[in-house]
Amino acid sequence: MLDFRKIDKKDISRIRPYLGTSARICTKAIGVMYMWSGYFGTEIAFYDGGVLVKDTLFGGDLFMTPRGKNALEGLRLLEEYEREKGGDLVFNSVDDEDLALLSSRYPAIEIKSYRDYADYLYNASDLAQYKGKKYHGQKNHKNRFLKSYPNFEFLPFEKADLPEIYAFLEEHKALAPRSKEELIEYDSCHRLLDAMDELDLLTAMIRVDGKIVAISVGEVLNDTLIIHIEKALAAYSGVYPTMCSLFAERYGKGLNFINREDDAGDEGLRISKTQYHPVAMVEKRMAVCHLSRPLTLPTLFTERLVIDEFSASDMEKYAALATDDERNRFWGYDYKIDLGEDAPDAAHFEKVLSEDEARGVAYSRKIATSDGSFVGEAVVYNFRLDGSAELGLRVAASAAGKGYGREAYKAVADAVLTLLPKLHARCFKENVASKKMILAALFKQTDERDGMLYFVREK
Repeated sequence: MLDFRKIDKKDISRIRPYLGTSARICTKAIGVMYMWSGYFGTEIAFYDGGVLVKDTLFGGDLFMTPRGKNALEGLRLLEEYEREKGGDLVFNSVDDEDLALLSSRYPAIEIKSYRDYADYLYNASDLAQYKGKKYHGQKNHKNRFLKSYPNFEFLPFEKADLPEIYAFLEEHKALAPRSKEELIEYDSCHRLLDAMDELDLLTAMIRVDGKIVAISVGEVLNDTLIIHIEKALAAYSGVYPTMCSLFAERYGKGLNFINREDDAGDEGLRISKTQYHPVAMVEKRMAVCHLSRPLTLPTLFTERLVIDEFSASDMEKYAALATDDERNRFWGYDYKIDLGEDAPDAAHFEKVLSEDEARGVAYSRKIATSDGSFVGEAVVYNFRLDGSAELGLRVAASAAGKGYGREAYKAVADAVLTLLPKLHARCFKENVASKKMILAALFKQTDERDGMLYFVREK
């Protein structure tokens, strides 16, 4: 089993050669990885030709795709590691290069993205020069600062300056009541600066009459300058746009972009970063990778229902269910995501069901009454490394409120658990009916996070 351990300063020089990538995501920079490693619980494990990086977030393990020459061997090792733990195989900060690697190995990938964690990307020359009407406000604030403090100094700081830098951070922290997250950020700033000797950090401070009134710290990742720290004393009017511009001018030459990282959902930061006119938002996508598995499900009979394979004649009713926005608001998947150029008609959904089953990534079954009336769909999907899967169910509006869902869900769960060792289920917290249906099928709730309830049932 892989031997993951906490990342240490001595690991930085060994990790850095493995981080070659075309990405502009801030978390692919070694400085960000190390700076936030305490908060994210970052751990590393080396293997022949590469390094594996693991964070602990959202109640589970999140990995960076293997860094190094033999990425496929890294994936194999991670599969083995998670199989023993019984968890999902989840990758964080997935860029297009990562997605191509994962798609070549995993037949079903569930992509998640959160606006709060998207990085703000700017043209380097825009921030350095504040050209054009859109930067009129920033340029005015900078000019006001230059006029008010003509003897200011803008210069890099070194390790010998750290006691003053830390004193500045304490002064900045004391300016207002700080949330738990903000206090963690100050600790992370200390962690980053403590590793100045090991990291290729770009630093700057502004002094007014000898007093430090602003600092900024960053590093270069490919064609992008990543800004890790930008703090200033707001009492010095115009100091923030001045620092932003001077730092970009000094260190952004020859680079295309500046990444000022995410806003973590902070409304004030979002307003500020938006006002600097980003040219793009860089998603830190999360990829949940599922395996395929051959599964032969028998026809099931309950007191009132028959649960069997879909046929071509069922597709009109199935398409109506799949496109019923009201019925699907708790389904957790929007068919439009993968629609492409297809029309949302019976032929499209028949193709999707057929392709999913052929790949072994999802098995959908029709739920009907004993007289043939259409009720809904049960689906076994999200096959995991430990051989388990997830069970979902949805009922058409015409069949709602009659207990069909509970009856069918229990029957399918019972049948699948003769073939698999474990079944998972989830529902939105507000979806009380689904929770009752899942619990009635003898599942036990295991977790609650991000507005979702999670359940499991074992043999």
